[in-house]
This record gives sequence, C-alpha cells and structure tokens, in this order.
Amino acid sequence: MDKTGPNGDRETDGGDRLPEMVNFPASVLVRHRSRLLDPSTAVRSAGSARPEPTAYRADTLLVPLRQALDNETIARYNKVLDPLQVELTVVLPRTERWAEAVRTFDPNFPIPVLMRLKDDAVTDRAPDPWAALVALRRTIGVDDLNGVGLEHLTVAASVEIEGAPAGQGPSVADGQGERISLSTGERNPVRLFLPKPARAKDPGKLAAGRRPVVAVMDTGIGPHPWLPVGPLGGDPVVEVSDEFQALVSELETTLADVSGDAVASLASPEEKPDAIQPLLGLIDSHSGHGTFVSGLVLQNCPDVRVLSLRVLHTDGICTDVSVLLGLEWLRARVQHAIDHKKPELMIDVVSLSLGFYPERDDHTTRQLLAEAVQRLTDLGVVVVAAAGNDATTRPFVPAALALNAGGTNGGNPLLVAVGALNASGATVAAFSNAGDWIHRWAPGDAVVSTVPLWQGAMQPDLQLPDGTKTRSAPDEDDLTTGFAVWAGTSFATPVVAGLLAREFQALPDSFDLVKRKQRAEGALKAVDTKLAKNPWRGPAAS
Repeated sequence: MDKTGPNGDRETDGGDRLPEMVNFPASVLVRHRSRLLDPSTAVRSAGSARPEPTAYRADTLLVPLRQALDNETIARYNKVLDPLQVELTVVLPRTERWAEAVRTFDPNFPIPVLMRLKDDAVTDRAPDPWAALVALRRTIGVDDLNGVGLEHLTVAASVEIEGAPAGQGPSVADGQGERISLSTGERNPVRLFLPKPARAKDPGKLAAGRRPVVAVMDTGIGPHPWLPVGPLGGDPVVEVSDEFQALVSELETTLADVSGDAVASLASPEEKPDAIQPLLGLIDSHSGHGTFVSGLVLQNCPDVRVLSLRVLHTDGICTDVSVLLGLEWLRARVQHAIDHKKPELMIDVVSLSLGFYPERDDHTTRQLLAEAVQRLTDLGVVVVAAAGNDATTRPFVPAALALNAGGTNGGNPLLVAVGALNASGATVAAFSNAGDWIHRWAPGDAVVSTVPLWQGAMQPDLQLPDGTKTRSAPDEDDLTTGFAVWAGTSFATPVVAGLLAREFQALPDSFDLVKRKQRAEGALKAVDTKLAKNPWRGPAAS
C-alpha cells in the first residue's frame, strides 16, 4: 500500500516490518545533500567495530571551531586526505553576526567544513565523508582528532504521517494473524471546547520574579490564538529570535551556495505549511510540529514563556549542526544573562523533540552533542530530549546521553530522556524506544495540542450532497480548528518540559552558578516526585 512518508514523499508500504530506524527515500537525501552509511560496504579502521546505519551530510565533516580556524591543522588533515583526492575547505558566512559568533562561541563548537574533490582528481564518484573520517582516524588517531565527525541527519521524534483517521495508524502483525496498532492519531484535526490556559497578569509576582522560559528547538511557530508572538517587553507567550534564525540560515545557505545546491531557508521563525511542494498547496508531514510541542508546554505550565528556535525543516529533518548551533546560542545567551544580570534573557529548560542514531556507540561519535549539552546544564539549564519512536534499545541521541539508572554511562543528570506512554498512562506506547537511560515517561500517544490555523489542499475521500450542507469524510489537512491529535516521544518530551517549567516558576531565581545548578536539581527532583505519584508511572513504565 502506498503512503505519505515523514518527508511528504510517496513511499511503498514495507508490509509487516517495523519502520526502519535509518531509512530515507532518495528524494530526501538529495534535498538535504545526504547519504546513508551501509555497514556492509563501509570502510573501517583496523580493530574497530562495524558501524551502525546512519544518515549524514554527503559533503561535509564537522570540525571544532578552534581547529577549523587553524590553517596548519586543516593542512595536516588535507595531507592525510590527499590519496583520496579530496580536501577540506573552511567556508563561513561573511556577515557581522557570524564574525561575532566566531569571537564568542566556545572554541569546541563544531562547524561544517566542506569536503571537495581536488581540481586534478579523476573519479566518477563524489567523495565520502565517512571514508575521509576513517582515513583521518587511522593516521592521526581518534583522540587527536578531538571531535571531528560526521554531520548527521536529525529527525523529529513524531510518528510518521499517513493521513489516517485516529485509531487507524501504523500497525504490525503479532505472528498470529492479528494486527497490533502502534499509535493513535497522526496530526488529525480535532475540535476542542476548552478555554485558553489562564496566565498570571503580573509575572513579577511569581516566586521566580519572572516567567519560566522553555526553549523549543523545532519547526518554528505558526499562527494560533493561544500562542501569540511578540517582543519581550509585551510579555508574549512565545518569543522568537531573528538573530538566531539568521545564523542558521546564513550557515546553510553559504554551504549550499558553494556546493551548487539549493536549500529552503530557515531565516523566518514562522512554520510554513507547504515548503516542499508549494505548487500543490500540501501541508508537509511535520508542519505544525513546533506549534504542537509549544502548546503542550503551555498546557502543563500556563505561565511559561516559550522561546521558539526553528531548526527543523517542514519534512522534520535538519542536521545535528543546527541543533549544536541552537545549544551554543542558548549557552551564550544564558551566560550573557548571568554576566550582565539580565533575568529576562534567562533560559530554564530546553525541549528537544528530535535526534538521530549514531553510527557508533562510543564517545567520539557522541562527544560533540554531549559537550554542547554539558555546557548548558553547567549553567543550571535542564535539557529534555525525546527517546525516539522505533521500538528499539539502540541509542537515540541526544536523549541517550542522559545518565542511566545505574549512573555507569558517564551521562548528564540534568539531561532528561523521555519515553512515551499511551494516553491512559498505564502502558508504554508500542512505538517508544527503551533503554536504561530512559527513566522519565509521560503520555505521548493520542495527545491533543495546538496546530497552526491552516487549510491544506487535500480533499476528504467522501463528499455527498445533504440538503444545504456537504457531507464528507474527515479532512486530515483541515487544521482550521487549531487543534489536533498526534503521537510520538516528540510530545511526551514537552509534557515533562512544561512540568519542569512549573517547578522553576516556584523557585527563586539566581545568577550564582552553584545556586542555579541546585535550583535545576531541585526542579527536576520535584518533577520526579510528582511523576512517581502519578498513574503515568505505573509498573509498565518504571
């Protein structure tokens, strides 16, 4: 059976198989200048483990800023890569904001460095960054590379869109001829008869002296009456940053221009309904994802301010450098707020409903994200990340970087991995990943939240005249109700982020780093206590 995949493209149903953990149609790989790592053909260093499947940018390697700006280091790398007939070329946007970023960002912040064929190269294939990375590791050594790695594709952690009515989502056979539904609801519109969450009129009277702030790194924000966007002085529900969006857009556009490709711009903080197929007026698979996530944060903490950072494209995909850029930009903002005593610029929680499966379960593969998250949590910010939706124990990062139950993986106690429960909270959602690094759970199946007020071009299958009205089947892309049901660990994550924000608003703010970490630990402990008493934390979810 044909269906619309998570990228808006038509795909062929794989039968009774669970969804592949790393499987993108060719059109998606072309769109994002990417390729798949095939473990059966991939080169590897002597004595190293076979890599796992992953998707990565086809023409870049991530290199820490301090190395990328050192001409001698790049020349050393290029000498190793000379037999492969390729060379690394550092290309950064020539703008004032990027010049400022280079001056103020952490020297370990990774930037994508183009890998191109040398002018005199004779080959009929584009160079492979994985092969180049293995060559560097063989010659220079893993430890000396200090964070050089692939630029992975990162995906939204929501169940894929099939346009099916609620209750008719993806399923698998149970081996006895019966089918088991994996999820209920895949961005299907619903009608909600509830008032807008009530907010305190004077945030200065909250215990924290300000509204708690949750940074949502997602597809952006769309129009909705519950989520007005405005300047800080106007006490908005949602704040956006043109500065951050320009940083992301300039980096992607600069690299795409040099490589001769085109890429949809993320310069605007607004979600777009039809960036992939605008001539057809289709609502892309993950359009509205960020608005849905933001609405869940608001429902669980009405006094929150959401800082919406658009990193995902409307097909639910970006690369990990966009996530790393967002984390570093947030770190710089919090550090500035501390240094200059500006509480209005503080961040309390970061919500990440996204991730990827790395090619290797080792320190070198995950080091960049681990260090970026650590720099934020060291400032007293809690980072909440989705566990993934493939019913696997394979590590899904950044969530898998969380401290495991035994504390043996060297993880981060202020990084919270969240798995999804079904709507009742009594059972784990069939699609949710599992692992000893996941010990917070929240409903993520059949949850209702906000979606942008959009009307797509798709028509319901049934339309019959009935007097003065038209009778029809449900129209899955008519989002003009402003609310929908959806499923995924994507949506369990902002539930926990919202609960954390609620605890932060009851705690006094501080500019002292020791007190800020204690404040974060206190908020997380309070949430854990409430989760333990909640039916969400039944035996199936413990």
